[in-house]
Amino acid sequence: MNKISIIVIAIMMGAGMNLFAQPASPQIEQEQYQGGSEEFVQEESNIVRPFQISFITPMGTNGMQSAEVTNIFSINIFAGYSGGLQGFEVAGFSNVIKGETKGVQIAGFSNANKGNVDALQLAGFSNVALGEVNGLQAAGFANVARKDIKAVELAGFSNTSGNMLMGPQFAGFSNVCIGSANGLQVAGFSNVAAGMPMGGQIAGFANVNKGDATGIQIAGFSNVNTGDIKGAQVSGFLNTAKKVDGVQVGFINISDTIANGVGIGFLTFVKKGYRALEIGANETFYANASFKTGTERLYNIISVGAATKNNEILWGWGYGLGTMMPVSKKMKLSIEAVSYHVNEDVWFTSRLNSLNKLNVAVEYKIGDFMTVYGGPTLNVHVSRLYNVEGVPTSSSLVGWEMFDRTRNDINVKMYPGFTVGIRL
Repeated sequence: MNKISIIVIAIMMGAGMNLFAQPASPQIEQEQYQGGSEEFVQEESNIVRPFQISFITPMGTNGMQSAEVTNIFSINIFAGYSGGLQGFEVAGFSNVIKGETKGVQIAGFSNANKGNVDALQLAGFSNVALGEVNGLQAAGFANVARKDIKAVELAGFSNTSGNMLMGPQFAGFSNVCIGSANGLQVAGFSNVAAGMPMGGQIAGFANVNKGDATGIQIAGFSNVNTGDIKGAQVSGFLNTAKKVDGVQVGFINISDTIANGVGIGFLTFVKKGYRALEIGANETFYANASFKTGTERLYNIISVGAATKNNEILWGWGYGLGTMMPVSKKMKLSIEAVSYHVNEDVWFTSRLNSLNKLNVAVEYKIGDFMTVYGGPTLNVHVSRLYNVEGVPTSSSLVGWEMFDRTRNDINVKMYPGFTVGIRL
């Protein structure tokens, strides 16, 4: 029996089954969905059959009635179109369903569903649903759902949700949720959501959330949150949010306020936080200027100092961290650690020449925009020895010390000092 004879017999069998099939009572459920300017009316099929097989619709046992039949077990050798599924369906290329999908749906290329999906969907390329999705979607390239998703989505490239997400999304490139995301988004490049009441975003490059967020954002480059965040933002470069109730960890952190928590990074800018310009002096640098930014709980310090010793100009730039605690209404106690690279009578000293300062100071407010401060300092100077006419010589920065030790051409000196000045 050749292939043509088999196909003819299959079509005849389908026609026979259609003649003797007894349709159920004409109960038609209608669901109307309106999004923007588009509107569609979905009609559920009113015929349920235990089995169908087809090569490509209508070349199958359901024939021209395929769009009106809900199948329990369905086999599409190449591709099939049916009214619904309440069981299992497999296709060599694709499955297309007009109504609801319940059970398991497997396709070599794609599954496309006009109605709601309460199923496990597996496709070599894509899964597309215009209704709600419950269950699991796994595709080699992309998963797309127009309405709510209460499911796990796995895609080689991207997952897209047209409304609310309740469940995790995993994608090789990106996850996009047009509505709020209650779940975890993990992507190789980026995640996008419009609100994150409870969940998290982990991306190789960037996370973007439009609205408030509760959870964690982790990205290789940046996290952008247009609303408030309760939780943590961790990135390789930039974090932004309005009100932060938690922690920001990144090279640059930007926020309006940090209520409970800190910003940890090279620079933390808080619109309603702590900023100060400091002009002062200490035992090593007779003139010193510093800029401080962050919160009183933890702030960054960028500093420049200069002095003259032995007819040489010494200057250095430094970076550090500080914290401040209130003592009274006008008095506060600050503890700061700053490390300077010191240049001696040149624009840049290439060898190791580091001055590390631990400052403990009390500041007193004398006006709306000015405070005076002062306190003791512990200095640790670390430098590499250099040769002057063949004689190993240490830095001339330190005139006296209470500790002096050299090992492997590295000299360490410790000495006490002071710091005084004004803060604006």
